[in-house]
Amino acid sequence: MGYDLVIVGGGIWGSSAARAAVAAGMRSVLLLEAGIGLAQESSAKSGGILTDLLTDPGDQALVTRSRALYQEAVDAGGDRSIMLPLGMLTLAEGESVGALTRRRQDLNDRGVAFELLDRSEVALRHPHLDRLADDAMALWTPSDCHVNPNAYAEQVVAQARPQGLEVHTNCRVERLDIGSAQPSVLTESGETYQASRILVTAGTWSRRLLRTADLDLPLLPYRVQLGSLQLAEPHRLPLVWHLASDVYLVPDGEYSLLGGDGTRLSESDPDDYQQTGDEEFEVNVATQLLQLSSLGDRAGLRSSWAGLAGGTPDRRPLLGRVAEGLFVACGDNGIGVMRGPAIGELAARVALDLATAPRLRPDRFPPDPFEIRAGFTLE
Repeated sequence: MGYDLVIVGGGIWGSSAARAAVAAGMRSVLLLEAGIGLAQESSAKSGGILTDLLTDPGDQALVTRSRALYQEAVDAGGDRSIMLPLGMLTLAEGESVGALTRRRQDLNDRGVAFELLDRSEVALRHPHLDRLADDAMALWTPSDCHVNPNAYAEQVVAQARPQGLEVHTNCRVERLDIGSAQPSVLTESGETYQASRILVTAGTWSRRLLRTADLDLPLLPYRVQLGSLQLAEPHRLPLVWHLASDVYLVPDGEYSLLGGDGTRLSESDPDDYQQTGDEEFEVNVATQLLQLSSLGDRAGLRSSWAGLAGGTPDRRPLLGRVAEGLFVACGDNGIGVMRGPAIGELAARVALDLATAPRLRPDRFPPDPFEIRAGFTLE
């Protein structure tokens, strides 16, 4: 007997799609995850920032919906780590100040709370940011949050199980079969699962899976890096994003900060890439902390790691039907966590013929080479 829907990939997008599918009335949904748990690959390796600063109206709408879905998960399970309202301080100096100030009108128009602060105002509120440039300005967005991908995924899947969701972890899909009467997925361990519909939400592995069905997508995996910084004294910093260096800092306990962004805009192999931070990244993130704060004087790097983001030609997701009964949602462009719940929900609704997403059609570009660009910018 086949399933109503099989979802391949149990990150934030796939978990959200599973929850949305059973909420829409599907009573036989199977979620397959290659790893040992949900949202423990690229989702877990992200910085976890959720911000209203994205410039594209479509992305803004996805962030707004994702924020609501994260909050629903908090309310349902009581785990406040799913979404922590830390606020974000976006720092600029020199030429980058213009990019910051240009955001004011858009934020005003959308009713997003913010403040523009000069260097002295930042120093009063955040004394540890004591090495800013003389001309530094900051944009304070108090509603920005840090999210916990694994806790969110576990919560929404727990909600969906009693409604008809079945979950298999440690289950790597080897091949998609769309040539039979009913679409099916074949796993490395030899199982075959048939379904009326298949939705691939396998992140940077999505292109490889579709190629097993003689399909292709313009999706290029690239490395993003993060490090854990141990501090010698406690801090009370919010989320911090430094535009000139593109480094961000994420509070991770009283004596710890996570530091990124070590984006490498070249293609990586999702099955064979360096999963630790490279030396250039480690030096850069330590240097930037030193240039922003005296906390860096006695800080040490505990560890660093790398995950993969999926680039697309226009930095928008690829979402929709690719063959009869086969759908895909991929292309996070480094901002998959902040838009993920909404994209997963939309992907499920598109697969079930309950919604359309013409702007995100997966065939809007040919599967040709393209230049990878960072997704988290003020462009």
